[in-house]
Amino acid sequence: MTTGDRPKRILYHGPSPEHFDGFVRSLVGAAGSGGSLGEGARKPTLAWADLSCCLVNHPELRELVADLHENYVNLLVIDLRCVDDLCHHAERAFAILDALDAVPDIEDRFGFHRIVVLVSGGQTATTDELIRQLGSRGVGRVFRHEDFQGPGVTDVAWGARFLEDAQKILRDREPGGRALCAAGGGITGIFFELGVMKCLDDALGAGGVNGFDMYFGISAGAVVTAPIAVGYSVDEFMASIAGVRGGRVPPIDLRLFRLGHLDLPGFLRRMTAAAKTAWNGVVRPLGADHGFSHEQVLSDYSDLVPPPFRADRFEATLRSALTAPGATNDFRRLKRPLYIGATDQDERSHVLFGDEAHDTVPISKAIQASLSINPAFSATAIRGRYYEDGAITRTSNFVEAMRRGATLIFVIDPFLPYVARTPGFNDLRGVLYNIDQDVRTISYTRYETTRNWVLRKRPDVSCYTFVPGNRQRRLISQNPMDHRPYLEIWRGAYLSTFKRLSHLRHRLEGDLRVHGVRLDLARAESVAARLEASATLSFADFFPDGRVDIRRPPLVNDAPRST
Repeated sequence: MTTGDRPKRILYHGPSPEHFDGFVRSLVGAAGSGGSLGEGARKPTLAWADLSCCLVNHPELRELVADLHENYVNLLVIDLRCVDDLCHHAERAFAILDALDAVPDIEDRFGFHRIVVLVSGGQTATTDELIRQLGSRGVGRVFRHEDFQGPGVTDVAWGARFLEDAQKILRDREPGGRALCAAGGGITGIFFELGVMKCLDDALGAGGVNGFDMYFGISAGAVVTAPIAVGYSVDEFMASIAGVRGGRVPPIDLRLFRLGHLDLPGFLRRMTAAAKTAWNGVVRPLGADHGFSHEQVLSDYSDLVPPPFRADRFEATLRSALTAPGATNDFRRLKRPLYIGATDQDERSHVLFGDEAHDTVPISKAIQASLSINPAFSATAIRGRYYEDGAITRTSNFVEAMRRGATLIFVIDPFLPYVARTPGFNDLRGVLYNIDQDVRTISYTRYETTRNWVLRKRPDVSCYTFVPGNRQRRLISQNPMDHRPYLEIWRGAYLSTFKRLSHLRHRLEGDLRVHGVRLDLARAESVAARLEASATLSFADFFPDGRVDIRRPPLVNDAPRST
């Protein structure tokens, strides 16, 4: 389905019913013999050429804003044409812009690039200043009506110019790419992202989460996006964690505290350095003139404490899935690009594995680098460079997705702090908990600030972010490496995603239609009801009828099936 299958919606706000009547008659006259006007006092439907538009008159600001928050709107027309005091009428325009700008969720904000303001008269200092102010607020177009004769007057020539200009907004633009960007968050973050993706998979047509044009992952997000980019389904990934047969992903054990994860080479290397440190820091200074320094000893010996774990075991697990028949561990063989963010530990710069300069590194090795977070994991050495967690330098690579042509972006970010309702709650917790909360706060505020700024500069890009609710954040952040509560985290993630999809449905449906994707919440609604009613969770509860039916899409290098 495309946007051409249903009428475009044009909202109109003007100073009087006569203004709206004159506006409509001017458009009908301009459409000529090829146009037609449907019945309706406030909602006439105008059809001309290959376009059909429903014209909705909202003289009241409250009604206008409510409609914009409940329905997909293709164009908003604010009529400031007047024969008296332009400044007085201009106040209405800025009141509308202020109301639309006041939404707490930037992703629910109507794009100002789809606003057309009508002004009358020729070029004057007052009109030029008004146009400048509207432009600074991001309004898409200001359309002049130099020969405006008053409300209710039909001007076919002006209507023709308006229709020609409006078509640039109303006609379906050539859609850009669709990107899925997943941020970091530890093992519990992996669980949250899988729960979100399961709900998206149930609600999106055109292949579900396997149908995005490009994938971006950092740390935990790299773990979940790589198998999806290769062709595995989210069902298969979840089944491998839950120990359910039927998928192609081998069983995944996310327990961190295992002997195989210990960084024994790192400990041995530091022990060798310990003898030298002991001589330089203790023995030699005793015989020197400058004497013994407690501070120097403490500083030297802190360098002997390495991160306790390595991510090799996780890399081996992912490698076994990515090198299975039909899969690939090579960025260059993917049909849908995958980009994995990591941090060069010495240069303190962000590196995008999978891009033109870093696409020869095996995908599993890039994932290992991306999740090597200090102080838990030691850095990952790749071709003479040392890499650590990509979240150190980026929260999400959604800006990179835009740079590569994505105009519809889904961001999954589990790395948010828990907001305590009781003063002193965090003060009573330990140092590790508070360090984790501080890092989460820095990470998400960095993302939120960047996203809000970028989306105002690029209103043509639609971005939808999925984050855990505050209650779930407490479960996720108490121990980010806890492998046990996956079912409960999946449930919370699924339900919060379904709630957000329902809340933004009016906008999301229209944005997806541009990309040829259908939003259908029926299956997700059935699963959400089952999850809310379940007292004892199981993997089967994530399917509408409680029967596990694992989706197995073709892998990237599967041989074509014979017909």
